Parts: sequence; C-alpha cells; structure tokens
Amino acid sequence: MTLEKLSGAMYWSVIAKIARFSTGVAASVLIVRSLGPSDWGVYSVIRTILAFISTIIMLGAGNALLKYLPCARVKGGIQDFIATMRRLILLQVSVWFMLLLLAYFGGHLLETLMDGRFERLGYYLSFAVGFVIFEVFLSLVTSFVQSMYETKRYAIVTVISNIGYIVLLILFLKCGMGIVGILLSGAIVNISISLLLLPQMRKMIGDSEERGERGPDLAAVMRFSLPFVATGILNLIVWRHSEVIFLGMFHGEEAAGFFGLAYHVPQILLEFVPLTIWPIVMAGISEAYTRDPSRLPGSIALYYRLLYILVIPVAAMGFAFARPLVPIIYGEGMLPAALFAQLFFVVFSYSFIYTPLSMALYVMEKSWVNMLVFTVLAVVNVGLDIVLIPRYGLWGAFLPVALVMALGVGLFYAVVKRMESGIYVPGAFIARCYIAALPTAALAITASRWNRPEQLVLQIVAGIVLLVAGFRLMRVIGPDERGIIERLPIPFKSMILKLL
Repeated sequence: MTLEKLSGAMYWSVIAKIARFSTGVAASVLIVRSLGPSDWGVYSVIRTILAFISTIIMLGAGNALLKYLPCARVKGGIQDFIATMRRLILLQVSVWFMLLLLAYFGGHLLETLMDGRFERLGYYLSFAVGFVIFEVFLSLVTSFVQSMYETKRYAIVTVISNIGYIVLLILFLKCGMGIVGILLSGAIVNISISLLLLPQMRKMIGDSEERGERGPDLAAVMRFSLPFVATGILNLIVWRHSEVIFLGMFHGEEAAGFFGLAYHVPQILLEFVPLTIWPIVMAGISEAYTRDPSRLPGSIALYYRLLYILVIPVAAMGFAFARPLVPIIYGEGMLPAALFAQLFFVVFSYSFIYTPLSMALYVMEKSWVNMLVFTVLAVVNVGLDIVLIPRYGLWGAFLPVALVMALGVGLFYAVVKRMESGIYVPGAFIARCYIAALPTAALAITASRWNRPEQLVLQIVAGIVLLVAGFRLMRVIGPDERGIIERLPIPFKSMILKLL
C-alpha cells in the first residue's frame, strides 16, 4: 500500500471524521438528556431498524465505488463505470420507495410485534425511512471522493454542516419536536453535504482520463456489490446492537435504551479512527493488489499496526473511566448502562482483530466468503439472544455479543489462511499493545472509589502518562511503527514520536 499517496486524503478524511465524531458525541448527550430513558429507548430501536433498511437501500454501492473506481483509475473505464453507477442509483431509489410504502402501511404491525410496548413506533419509522434516502446519497458521494483521494472539500463542508446540525438539533428539541426533530436535523445535514459536494464530484468525473479499457457493466457491479447487502445485514446483527430490538420486545423501551447507550458509547469512540481510515485503506489496498497481488500480506500487516496503535489507548481509557463518566455525562437515569459500557470497551478491542482479515477477503473479491462467515456468526448471535435475553435481560444481551466477537476472530483467521497463506496476524505486536495499556486500565479500580469530576480529571491525566510509559516500556513503537507514524497526516506527530 502506498501510504505516501494516501496521506493527503487521510489527513482531510481525519478532519471530517473528527467533525462528525465531535458532533455525534455532543448530539448523543443532547438527545439522551432531552428524551429521557423511555423515549431514548424508542429512538434506539428506530436507529437499529433504520440501519438494516439503509443497508438494503445501499445495495452495496459504496463498496463497489471503493473497489472499482481505483481499479478504473489504473486500467481505464471510469466513464463507463460512472454510467453504471447511475443505473444502480435508480435501483436504489426504487428499493427505497418500496420500503417507504411498507413502513407507512405496515408500521402498526411492528407495534403489535412489540406487544404494544412502543407507542407511535410506526409513525416515527415512516419519517425515518423517508429521510434515509439522503443518508444513502451522502454515503455514495463520500465513497466517491474518498476513493479518488480528494477529501479536502469534503472535510470543510462536513465541519460547517455539522455545526449547523447541532444548531438545528437544539432548535428542534427546544420546540418539542422530539424524535421527529432529531430525524429531520440529520436529513437536512445529509442533503446539504451531498449538494455541496456534487460540483466537485462532477469536475473529477469530467477530468478523468480514459485509457481505452471499458469499465464494469451493471451485472458485474451487482455481482460484486449485492453480497454486501446480505453481509451488511449479517454484520449489523453481529456488530451493531441488534439486541436492542429483542430487549425492547421482552423488557420494554428503557432496557433497550440502556443497552443502546452502553453499546453506542464505546462503539463511537473505538470506531472513530478505524472507520476514518477504512475507506481510504480499502481503496489503497485494492489499488496495490491490482498492481501486484503479492503485496497483500504486507498491506494487511500494515493495517493491523495502524489499527492497534490507535485502538488500544482508547479501549484502555474507556475501560478505566466509562463506568463513573456515563451517569455524569448522560444523567443519573442512565446509570444501568455504565457497567456494560465499560465492558464493551474490552469486547470491541479484540473484535478488531478480524477487521483486516475481512478486508482482505473483499480485496480478493471473495465477498461471498465474508457472507458465509457472517451467516454463521449471525445465526449463533440470534440464537443466543433468543435463549438468553428473555431470561437475563441486559446480561443476556451482553454475553452473545462478547462470545460471537471472539468466535468471529477464530473463524475469519481460519478462512483467510486457507485463501491466502501469506496473510498473518501480528499477535506479538497486539499483545504488546494490550500489556502496555494494562496500568491505565487498572485505574478503573481507583475511579470507582474517587469518582467526582475533579478526581476523575486527575486520574485521566495519570492514565495518559501511564499509557506513554507503557508504550515506551513495551517498545510498541519500533522502527517500523515510527515509519508509519512519520508518514501519517496527524497533528503533533513529532511530539508523539518523542514521547513514545
């Protein structure tokens, strides 16, 4: 993977992600405190259902852009590929319209399925499905500019639009619009970003050089992209809080809300960097693999190092301080979510072991293998949910996630090694990262005793110092890792390298 070529795109992508991340954190606090445990539970169920609907409407188009656009830049056929994508977008709109009709006329059936625990769920779902098309358009535009490594304008537009999102959110919540106001705020921002990026997108298409080769037709793109729909749904069952729906059915909206928050807090913090670099890394690895397939193992190993240098510090700090901070930030009413938020920082940290392995399968155009693995994981997950959640509530929702994530690591490793024996997991490096972070994670003991805000601030500073000391003692940042950091477009990297 040519990291130098990606560094500029990654820099601006990080800025855009920081904007969305900061906005997401601020918005979640506003929303939880404004809605309260009950309505937050309703909103959590809607978000979970909407994630499945969005995946269906996307038809895997975002992944198709990340896969075929870099290849077309190398081999030619960009104009053909863009024409194919236009036809695919028409299919997306058709699917969205059918799902909108289904939500409007069938929403009451969902309320019946929830045993009447969620009032007006069908009403809210109609708005959510209607607005989701703007999220789909934004995903397509974002995938396009990232796969072309042109992310500067995207970052600037995202920063400005997300400031507007917070303003709209505060305004609509103060007007008493509740869940509808939250959905409307997101829709306005999504369509605004898409419209502002369209001129840049058209210019990049017009400036593209044709090299004589034809791009993939709709059939070829659909063969690649459609498995992402099934895989995406299965991934939502495994990786997203699908347990929220079962908790809502058996234990009501507050239990759904507690679990939704406990899952959401570590997820948004730990996924911040991986989701920022994933599209660009996917595009870069795809391009490198197109030029020379033998470079794939090295690219995957590089991705592992990037991932765990950035994930483990967040996981350690989250485990240490999530339990006392959740009620302080989100209100005492969300106290039941605190313990599970703390534990999910551990679960999600080891689940990232299979992320590069899954990407390798996509790059090798083995999407169907990903689908098969996620099918096994999803069946196990849902089976455990059905058995455990009715009886054990929140613990019955947590245990399936923890067990299935561990199972996923083993399955993906076994499958990928059969496909490409050269790919490996740098286990010694990952172990050093965990050991280096143990002293910081151990501050969970002191944070449970001294949990006033001013006391926690001092302990957070101590946690950062312990992380630096641990990384230096365990020599996590060796010559190879220093080379990676030196080429990364991150602020204060010289200071970071001196400390570590």
